[in-house]
Amino acid sequence: MIHGLRIKNGKATYVSRYVRTSKLKQEEYFGAAKFMKMSLKFWKMEIFKHLRYWIMTRLEHSFTAHPKVDPFTGEMFTFGYSVTPPYITYRVISKDGFMHDPVPITISDPIMMHDFAITENYAIFKDHPLIFKPKEMVKEKKSAFTFDATKRARFGILPRYEMRFNMKTGLAFQKKLSASVVELPRVNESYTGRRTRYVYGTILEGVVKVTGIIKFDLHAEPETEKTKHEVGGNVQGIYDLGPGRFGSEAIFVPRVPGITSEEDDGFLIFFVHEENDGKSSVHVIDAKTMSADPVAVVEIPHRVPYGFHAFFVTEEQLQEQAKL
Repeated sequence: MIHGLRIKNGKATYVSRYVRTSKLKQEEYFGAAKFMKMSLKFWKMEIFKHLRYWIMTRLEHSFTAHPKVDPFTGEMFTFGYSVTPPYITYRVISKDGFMHDPVPITISDPIMMHDFAITENYAIFKDHPLIFKPKEMVKEKKSAFTFDATKRARFGILPRYEMRFNMKTGLAFQKKLSASVVELPRVNESYTGRRTRYVYGTILEGVVKVTGIIKFDLHAEPETEKTKHEVGGNVQGIYDLGPGRFGSEAIFVPRVPGITSEEDDGFLIFFVHEENDGKSSVHVIDAKTMSADPVAVVEIPHRVPYGFHAFFVTEEQLQEQAKL
């Protein structure tokens, strides 16, 4: 199921559609759920048909859920990982849609590489010992991923850590940002590949239930003596959803596109579900102040399941993509 919300001229329009995958067709045939469910949220629907056509007709390798677009050059940087060699494939797509030749990355084992990063000059990958073992999953009913303690991570990032690189010495530095785990970190994507100051993450209860949104200031020092999330130090603000309410990944939308305004001058948009009455809504909050009073709340006519990722596109971006 894809969920979309369009916000224009002070009004919000919600739509949702099933993607008729082979798994959905099998479940319809059997009349029962057979596969794990995941929810994908788009803040604009039309992009999907273009993206699907592009992937199905022009790519010959897997495609990450987290491509990076340099807002200054318009280039897209992406990768795919596989259980067969080459285990990692890196690719650059120009602003006009030209795909440069894929670059295979040689590593010793098929690994779970969910995401990567870019800077102004580099793409950064992780080679860590979380290894795919699909045969064990099928034959022994184990997890598809196995942590191999005999291997060393050549580079690894945890969501609540900040990493810094010294390109001359090859050293990496890390700094603990919070007392307990924070997931699904997002930034103002106008600064993708450049130095950022603010990071927005989700506070979790269990695996997928988001209880709040937290804002970090990377220029401030963390208060390491704290054992729970509280405002102070590098924590600039927390938006608590309240009892029985759980949310999703928060997307940053700048008030003014580009980098002419302050980095945190914008809004955070995310889905919220209230388990007590079964209602779902979309919250829009002030990313600068992290005020407990939302800028807007959009009520959704039916329940939106818990999901992982979402993204925001402007009408101008859709129009540009339609030209490709």
